[in-house]
Amino acid sequence: MRKPTGEEADKWVSIAREHGFVGEGGSFKLGRFIVEGSEEDAIIYVQFVTPVPAGIYTEGTVEPKAPPVVFERTSAGEIILPGRWWASMFETLSGQPEVPPDQRQTALFASRHVQAGDVHLPAETDTIEILAPNHKGDIVPHEALKPGTRCIISIRAS
Repeated sequence: MRKPTGEEADKWVSIAREHGFVGEGGSFKLGRFIVEGSEEDAIIYVQFVTPVPAGIYTEGTVEPKAPPVVFERTSAGEIILPGRWWASMFETLSGQPEVPPDQRQTALFASRHVQAGDVHLPAETDTIEILAPNHKGDIVPHEALKPGTRCIISIRAS
């Protein structure tokens, strides 16, 4: 996990703006992504447009993580994005007015009809440090995936 440069942050805000993810005043929400398409029925290609912070809870527990909040990893160091997290993200995106209509529609469909598996990103995935709210709403350091990170989600239609 590293601190992003000012140049990177400016570039990322520009990219988020291009996709309609920047609100009035220049603010944007974390965890926004675009679906780049699918070559097969069982795969979705996703690109993150705004930083994606690590979840504040460890999968399967009710205890929040202590700062800095980092991603869960496999024994080989791969970053885990749980399938359950994807369902929540699709549902959230489908109801956000700042998300472009075509992306909201795709997210709505996915939230209702797709079961996503866990995504494992390579151990060497470049992560950044951002400040984001914890379970109490306090702003604390989080490990995050940087904008531009791409992943492939294995899915099952329900």
